[in-house]
Amino acid sequence: MRMNFWLGGAVAVAIASATAAAAQDDAKALFQARYDTFRSAMAAKDAAAAGAVLAPGYSMTDIRGETRDASGLQAMMAQMPPGLSENSKTTVLEATVTGDSATVKQELAAAMKRPGPDGNEMNLELSVVSNDTWVKIGDAWLLKTSVQKDLVVKRDGEVFFKQSN
Repeated sequence: MRMNFWLGGAVAVAIASATAAAAQDDAKALFQARYDTFRSAMAAKDAAAAGAVLAPGYSMTDIRGETRDASGLQAMMAQMPPGLSENSKTTVLEATVTGDSATVKQELAAAMKRPGPDGNEMNLELSVVSNDTWVKIGDAWLLKTSVQKDLVVKRDGEVFFKQSN
């Protein structure tokens, strides 16, 4: 009889763990698609399409602690150097949905070639990890806040700049 109790408990834990893992994978896939849409809009410098992913009152806090709203993000988008967005990828690292809000940890990785201080071409790599909050408004998940936590810039494979918050 005791064996059945423990066996039943073990089965329940295994099922709950599998269900939680599947929910985590579903959330990651859902938000991966939203980030892909957002990144494509940013790459195209399409302010309307990028704005359609943002929630009212959106804010982004960069690694230096400076906060920008949606219009500040659009100004930053207009200043992006050519080639940066063509070789960029956003990867959802973690995603947790609780009702109509979600927390997402994501990494943006980008690479580009630029003239170096000596005039020769150099390879730049950028990695930014952010903690983001999404809200569900109607049927759409919209990005409410983004807070950069880690930034690494490499020049020709060597770390040139690194900051964490």
